[in-house]
Amino acid sequence: MSNLSKIERSVPRAGLFRWEIGLALLLKIILLTGLWFLIFRWDGKHVEKPDVAARFSLPAIQPSTTPVF
Repeated sequence: MSNLSKIERSVPRAGLFRWEIGLALLLKIILLTGLWFLIFRWDGKHVEKPDVAARFSLPAIQPSTTPVF
């Protein structure tokens, strides 16, 4: 019986895991909000909505005039 009481004491309470998960989710939301501000609002206030596709698009490759066989 004494071994059983040692096992029960070594397992942390469920409330501790809830606090850890809640803190991790809060930290994730804060970091994602900060990342959003760095990407879209660092340059200053935009008059129009930011165009995500134009911001991350690569320049188009011009097709060559010589055919490749």
